[in-house]
Amino acid sequence: MDIGLYIVELLREQDEINVAGLGTFMKIRLAGSFNSSSNEFYPPTYQISFKESEISDLSLVQFISVQKNLSDTSAEELIKKFSEGLLEVLNSSDSVEIEPIGFLRKKNGKIILIPAGSFGVPDHFFGLKPVSELNNQVYLPVEEEIPGTKLSEDIAEEEEYEEINKTRSWVILFISFIVFLIAISALYYLNSDFNSFIKNKSAGIFSSTNKVEQAAPELIDSTKISSEKLNNVVDSASIVSDSLQQQTDTAIAGGNVSDILCPIEVVNYELIIAAFSIKTEADMYIKQIGTKGIQAKIVENMPGKKLKISIGTFLDEESAQKELSRIHKNINKDAWIARVKQSKNPK
Repeated sequence: MDIGLYIVELLREQDEINVAGLGTFMKIRLAGSFNSSSNEFYPPTYQISFKESEISDLSLVQFISVQKNLSDTSAEELIKKFSEGLLEVLNSSDSVEIEPIGFLRKKNGKIILIPAGSFGVPDHFFGLKPVSELNNQVYLPVEEEIPGTKLSEDIAEEEEYEEINKTRSWVILFISFIVFLIAISALYYLNSDFNSFIKNKSAGIFSSTNKVEQAAPELIDSTKISSEKLNNVVDSASIVSDSLQQQTDTAIAGGNVSDILCPIEVVNYELIIAAFSIKTEADMYIKQIGTKGIQAKIVENMPGKKLKISIGTFLDEESAQKELSRIHKNINKDAWIARVKQSKNPK
């Protein structure tokens, strides 16, 4: 029967297929791996699995009905005969073959599937074949990671990076406010003219009655200002200037020039498709997908220990989301968008 072919065809589009009277065939994703004996990297792939429990799914019935131009009832009867035939063979022997899926076997009273091989899905993982290790280098087991297996960890690192930037902005604003208060306080206590001005203004604002006419303030003749008062004003300004200069020198000495100059943030949206811990692996991956016509690059200045591989840079999130939908459908469902901030200090 062609039902085995129909099952494989449907599993290319969905994750589970119910076969009435038999069980459920599933598509499972196998993570990439590294074979230390052959020094080869194996990309992620898909494989068919089986469980005896059934689910409410009529996709196989509907597919056979369309393919063979049958009614749903006739298609259900065809599937029933298929299941009964397999179970009858299993009762009399240890295994039965379903082409091209593999072999069903009875073990300890349960039916298990021995798949014929990897379940190839077109356009997934770029159809990559096992890749030999470069320069016969020996990789430790801890580095045997395949792109896409821990992207959720990288997303969490990026979110933490953005939170740190927000907190830093608030700290800069708070420090600026404190410096301003110090400058005003210095003028108030060290400059008698400024002190008198503040007191006069405060008395006018908080006066208990608005009906009493206030005496006109005495005008200060600039020609009669003593040299001592002028020296006090100059000394107060010098103290404030020295305080601000000390804050600037401290920030520069600590390497926090961005605390002084207000950065101009430019945000790019990168389509991240893979992540590597070792640069040689990242370069090899870029070269591999380049043979498929896909241009990729390593994104600089991103948080996390891994090197992120981008296949597209956008200036707005809407365009990036549209392209991400296409990437999920045709290339890699684990791809994601990274917001990369590029701060530029004004000259």
